[in-house]
Amino acid sequence: MVQHMIVPVDGSDTSWRAVDTAVALGNRCDASLKILEVVFAERDLRDAEARVADRLEQHDTAGVTVTTMARVAKSAAVAVTEEIDRHPDALVVMASHGRGRSAALLGSVTEDLLQSTYGPILVVGPRCAENDFSGPIIVTVDGSESSEGVLPLAAAWGIELRVDPWIVEVADPDIATPADVSESAYTARLARQLSKDSGHAVHFEMLHGKHVHDEIADFASSMNASLIVTSTHGRTGVSRLVIGSTAAGFVHSASCPILLVRPPHLSPTD
Repeated sequence: MVQHMIVPVDGSDTSWRAVDTAVALGNRCDASLKILEVVFAERDLRDAEARVADRLEQHDTAGVTVTTMARVAKSAAVAVTEEIDRHPDALVVMASHGRGRSAALLGSVTEDLLQSTYGPILVVGPRCAENDFSGPIIVTVDGSESSEGVLPLAAAWGIELRVDPWIVEVADPDIATPADVSESAYTARLARQLSKDSGHAVHFEMLHGKHVHDEIADFASSMNASLIVTSTHGRTGVSRLVIGSTAAGFVHSASCPILLVRPPHLSPTD
């Protein structure tokens, strides 16, 4: 499924953390990657090319085909979008500074890419640890169609990585479940259906807490998860924001990468 990755960098240590994640994923999936740095003037192009080549020597890329590119564009998001147009099946892997838990603070490039493309983006947050992508996949649901829409993608990633998906919901501890209803009935039903559809084992878990992102992040860490798959909007999503606060919270808190998936019904004018 993952055959080629595009990794935008800007010279910062933070942006280059995404390179290490992409290399690990490339080794797991036998995928290549292109490292892209964008400059805004032709006179800066040669320095950028040299900077990327020098920086690459500091990273272990054994087992993965890596190409580098520097190009002039009016923005990083425009350059990456044009690369995606050339390679429609490519996965964008990028780092976020993760300053805060709101959409505005997640990163303008990520926001712009999710606004202009519909493919998933793998985001490496500030707490993301080394990852060989051999752990399970955590996929979050909250009862909304948007959250459930990522389930087939999570199953496909599970098959690709040869790991099992876990469908996870977080319940508010202050909201009582009716005595005649199992609180895990919803996630159990989704897991059964996804397992039937994909022919692959699928597990489920119900967590409890006030802060969904923290509960999910802690669970993912305890499972040594490969990644968390989540819709950028869920039951409490606001359509005018590209990235909801819960999804941004995952990026801020999690020790594994976050696969952000924008619901297809959202358009740039929402």
